[in-house]
Amino acid sequence: MGPLMRKILIGAAAATLSLVFAGGGLWAQAGGSAGDRGRQADPAPVSVLAFGGDEQAALNIAELRRGAEAGDARAQNDLGAAYALGRGVERSNEEAAQWLGLAAQAGLAQAQANLGYLYETGLGVTRDYPQALRLYSDAADGGNAQAKVRIGVFHENGWLVPVDRGEAVRWYRMAAEQGDAEGERKLGNCYFAGRGVSRDYAEAATWFRKAADQGDPVAQNNLGALYHHGLGMKQDYAEAFKWYKLAADQGLPGAANDLGVLYQDGTGVDKDYREAAKWYRAAATKGVSRGEYDLAGLYYAGRGVPLDYVSAYYWYSRALADGEQQAALGLKELSSIMTPRQKQAAMAMLTDHRESVSEDAVAMGVK
Repeated sequence: MGPLMRKILIGAAAATLSLVFAGGGLWAQAGGSAGDRGRQADPAPVSVLAFGGDEQAALNIAELRRGAEAGDARAQNDLGAAYALGRGVERSNEEAAQWLGLAAQAGLAQAQANLGYLYETGLGVTRDYPQALRLYSDAADGGNAQAKVRIGVFHENGWLVPVDRGEAVRWYRMAAEQGDAEGERKLGNCYFAGRGVSRDYAEAATWFRKAADQGDPVAQNNLGALYHHGLGMKQDYAEAFKWYKLAADQGLPGAANDLGVLYQDGTGVDKDYREAAKWYRAAATKGVSRGEYDLAGLYYAGRGVPLDYVSAYYWYSRALADGEQQAALGLKELSSIMTPRQKQAAMAMLTDHRESVSEDAVAMGVK
């Protein structure tokens, strides 16, 4: 995969990981139907809609519970979303599934989409793709944009249905035309990659911008990359910096690395190796292989950070393990100049890292 393809985050996996927290998985009902809110069809997560500080969260949970127990489908949906997100209550996917199930049975499209996401991911229920798709279909019939996006994902990946990228584009477009940020971003992805439509960078930029303007960090980073490389628009490093920074400030690791590149190269911003190191580290600590590689290079050269062969070896090793093949050359060069004690120190750092990762996996129930 070339450098540009690393910058354009078109992979479904990268987007799916943040669904619950970015508004693509569990949503509160904002009023009106999901199909008639125009640019508001991608509602804010329940944490934004329903809760302020801790005291207000507790108050709203009590109100939601009263409504939910009285049979109010919207309150049931929002209470279920609160349990899934751990907002104002202890997080419980099982409780989430229970309340969302009641709201879905009442025909609330938003709840059907939310419950579908739980079945798709196996959160609080046994993973069941057929049930997820049925719920998404019901929600889509009710005008829910997020459900349309998920149906598009099923078609793009060939889950239960044949791979049909043209059909995926059709569903993404329906969601995008309702103003759903994820639908806009995924439609932009398709135009960028030429999946289900002819490749068109200008059209990709149009849809990325719509999603970016709604605050979608992946779309912001993608738009920055198009400006960075002059694809579908005039090359503009200052605009690239602007969009990368917005995405990086939201915690998107890939955008942090892209921002580091601009600081290191002095494009769109004054050259600043310390700032480059800062942003590379933000990416590297989240496991972005290119960030690990770029940070290692700064340690190897002593730019923005102290000259440190041990740290360089450590980060090159992590980059290589994460698939950055160029790191092998850096490791080979370091091996010829490092002392045995330095190599031992680097290996100790790597051992500590692996143990830490293993402990985190156990804590999250990953075997």
